Amino acid sequence: MDSDSCPEDHTDPGSYQLPKRQKINHTGSLTLLRHDSYTVAWICALPLERAAALIMLDEEHAPLPIYLGDSNTYKLGNIKQHNVVIACLPSDHYGTVNAANVVTNLTRTFPEVKVGLMVGIGGGVPSKANDIRLGDVVVGSRVVQYDLGKIIGDGELQTTSWPKFPHQLLSTAVSALRSEHERGPSQIPLILNQKLEGHSNYRRPKLPDRLFHTEYNHEFADQDCDQCDQSKLVSRGRRVSNDTVIHYGPIASANQVMKSGATRDHLAQQLKVMCFEMEAAGVMDTLPCLTIRGICDYSDSHKSKGWQRYAAATAAAYARELLGELSTTKCDRNHPFEFNSSESIFRSFNVLPYSCSYLIANENSPHESRKLLLDSLNFGQIASRKLNIKSAHPKTCRWFHEHPDYQAWLDPTRLVDHHGFLWVSGKPGAGKSTIMKSTYSDMKKRHNRRRNVLVASFFFNARGEYLERSILGMYRSLLFQLLKGYPSLQSVLDDSDVISHGCTSLNVLKDLFSTAVLSLGERSLTCFVDALDECDEQQAVDMVQYFEDLAEQSTSENILFKVCFSSRHYPYLTLKKGIRLTLEDQIGHSQDLETYVTGRLQIQDPVLKAELQTGLLDKASGVFMWVVLVVDILNKEERRTGLYLRNRLDEIPSDLSDLFKDILRRDNDNMEELLLCVLWILYAAYPLQPKELYHALWSGLALKGRVKGRPMIFSDPDSSANLGKFTRFVTSSSKGLAEVTTSETPKV
Repeated sequence: MDSDSCPEDHTDPGSYQLPKRQKINHTGSLTLLRHDSYTVAWICALPLERAAALIMLDEEHAPLPIYLGDSNTYKLGNIKQHNVVIACLPSDHYGTVNAANVVTNLTRTFPEVKVGLMVGIGGGVPSKANDIRLGDVVVGSRVVQYDLGKIIGDGELQTTSWPKFPHQLLSTAVSALRSEHERGPSQIPLILNQKLEGHSNYRRPKLPDRLFHTEYNHEFADQDCDQCDQSKLVSRGRRVSNDTVIHYGPIASANQVMKSGATRDHLAQQLKVMCFEMEAAGVMDTLPCLTIRGICDYSDSHKSKGWQRYAAATAAAYARELLGELSTTKCDRNHPFEFNSSESIFRSFNVLPYSCSYLIANENSPHESRKLLLDSLNFGQIASRKLNIKSAHPKTCRWFHEHPDYQAWLDPTRLVDHHGFLWVSGKPGAGKSTIMKSTYSDMKKRHNRRRNVLVASFFFNARGEYLERSILGMYRSLLFQLLKGYPSLQSVLDDSDVISHGCTSLNVLKDLFSTAVLSLGERSLTCFVDALDECDEQQAVDMVQYFEDLAEQSTSENILFKVCFSSRHYPYLTLKKGIRLTLEDQIGHSQDLETYVTGRLQIQDPVLKAELQTGLLDKASGVFMWVVLVVDILNKEERRTGLYLRNRLDEIPSDLSDLFKDILRRDNDNMEELLLCVLWILYAAYPLQPKELYHALWSGLALKGRVKGRPMIFSDPDSSANLGKFTRFVTSSSKGLAEVTTSETPKV
């Protein structure tokens, strides 16, 4: 979406036109398939983009029940050989976070959807190299989130996000279509001619295509560009044909509209992008996706809504043509949905029909309704990161529980001073997560039997699935723990809107959590939220602002609500009130490092051990993970000969990242296995189970002739004994750089 088409663009009920009813099947009713028949998601941000998508359908299908808590509204149908789910963002809710929420819900209700198309309008970046015109289509070869980064010395935002690339399945389809266009023209004009019959407002408008010089801004906010200085127009040659031109290149995505020609050109030169939009970065974090944008303006102050419908139609036409090239998976799922005579079938699938308010409100007691909604908050990896953090070394972390700042945070009489905030920051690998787990466990143990004290936690996991690394997952987890811990607060779920639409959208979750916290009364809630730096920076900023507002209100009402955050030093998030504690500056932390080295460094010579310990701690700079790795290296050297311990310590890099590189480069054993292991972990479509990684590595090594025969056959690969074998295999293959989670379904 080009976000200048936000709220004001579709407040007029007549601002967009839905297509005519699509073709029906021979029985006289809409085709009804199962959820797992649908494999492609088509995501839109605006109603006019959704209308263009519906126009492209070959056949519309009957609606299906949706998962409990799924707030999306879907249109189902098929285009060529693909069954497609069309979903649109909520009205007036734009940006990467809302797009990610829509896709997260979609993939729960339609589990076989493996790829998505983000189709709509965007702002073009015209240049000498790329003659982009209104109505052209830009197909994203990669997406860069340009509002994620750090402020450097001159106040400029330096983008630090990694580009996101389309899935290989989508990229190969694009390549196939481009090769077809080398042999003959695009089918977009033909598709538009056929599909837009009766939809004249989506045809090419009879409006001028104006491109003004970069430095000339729109002069009259309440008037169109007819009143602008026409001498400031860029002189461009006239095209031979008005047919849509397709461009392939990077697309810039952010949570804000681009309305400055100068900023557009600066970012375009820096990021080499051809288009600006607002949703793709959020979608691509959640589902393999290709971004397709029809150009409706030039990302400057001279915005024009007159080209939006045509631009939406050209993007949709390209998406339709692309689906003709996209491969399908042969399956037997294109068969009708079989209804049970009772609506209880919906509950057996943990889904709700579109009339879910009827099902809950009329068939279930309030207790059953609450249970259904509460269960919808839970998810499979809700505590996996916390479980996989190793417990603290004996006699460490105790200093934190006695630290004056921690005691001040616990003191209810000091609540007005810090509003219940404690922020622990430290370098990567300093041991923040270990301290958070230790402190959370200690507090939970001490207050286990007190009915008016509740301790909750969420540990962000950048390597996990979407809910493990997003604020959506955090709100679901904290709300779930709060309502489970204080069942009387489950009355917040009795709201009719929540019953009708579920409680897994971001705004609903925030409202429910606020209402529940402000209803605590004499009870208390303490939350530990670890690794804020492992979620999206903008999400973290929004979340901290939300907690500040909630804490200010709860403090004014004498409600004991406290939050302990932990994060790296970057990104630096400000607090109006709160206590900050830097880990590596604390004497107790230094003593923990010394305690660990004393207990784990296995050097026989006491004089040499003392010397090495001093040198090791000096180089550590407070980074606990560095100490753990170096102690293992020195112990290994001691077991070999012990002659080169001093040399080995001197050679070890003091930077943690450099140490990882040194570990990989020094150990040349089984390097092919290590490389395959790293590639599979990084590029797998989802976190692999240990048994999947085992077979993947065996297959790769077999192709290189490194293993013979057949892979080992396990009668029960999920047994604890075999899981132990797989875990040791993962550790060995990755040289200790990968770990297996201890969740219900272990993942690498």
